[in-house]
Amino acid sequence: MATVLVTGGTGDLGSKLVERFAARGDTVRVLSRQARPEPSVGRGASPDEWAQGDMETGEGLWEAVKGVDLVMHAATGAGLRPKADAPGTRNLLAACKEAGTPHLFYISIVGIDRVPLAYYKAKLECERIIEEAGVPWSNLRATQFHALIDGFLRNGMLPALGKVPFIRLVPKAFKFQPIETGEVAERMVEYAAKGPSGRLPDLGGPELLTLGEMAGAWKQATGDGKPLVNLVTMGGMAAGFKAGYNCTPEHAEGKMTWGEWLEGKYGNGRS
Repeated sequence: MATVLVTGGTGDLGSKLVERFAARGDTVRVLSRQARPEPSVGRGASPDEWAQGDMETGEGLWEAVKGVDLVMHAATGAGLRPKADAPGTRNLLAACKEAGTPHLFYISIVGIDRVPLAYYKAKLECERIIEEAGVPWSNLRATQFHALIDGFLRNGMLPALGKVPFIRLVPKAFKFQPIETGEVAERMVEYAAKGPSGRLPDLGGPELLTLGEMAGAWKQATGDGKPLVNLVTMGGMAAGFKAGYNCTPEHAEGKMTWGEWLEGKYGNGRS
């Protein structure tokens, strides 16, 4: 059995990776900036080990990586900290080299080289750093997670948009191919077992939908009473999402649809 370090192990994807590696019998270590929390009922599998460290500064990374066979790099600076991704990845790779060059597996996003979004540019830079680092690596690009789209619709694609009273502003023409997070975690575990593989085939959800279609289904599932109003968007980023450059219809291998995910989260009740 392997010893696996999961960066971002407390997040949506990271926690599902922890569960799946633990189920295989691997020793799982989580890297976090925070001290280990007290065990809580219903939180899923608890990691065997906990390493406190800071990827942005490099503090504690050598200790976190020491003795591991595989690093599943799921930490991200999405939201307010995308600029932290590249320095953090560079520090993590430096620690890997010092600790014996374990296999580093990176999770990335479909279309980051075609949609000019700041966060995507940061992810693309991370890919380049990993490829040139001299550490055994694998890289899987996936489409957006269902939970991410749910957050977009609830809070707005930009934080300020979620605070507009009485309406929900939605760029209805944007296209997405959402996938269930656990399915991505499952595929990552399967690929990781095969060893370093470089750039892997993209992975997408089972259906390509406009955000307008997704918002309509979300509104019905949640009972949200705010009218949906189209948000007019311009520029390269908007053009990329409208063209579906963030989608991979030729790799529509996910199983759970958007409607099924909504049913699982909201059921017949209301949020």
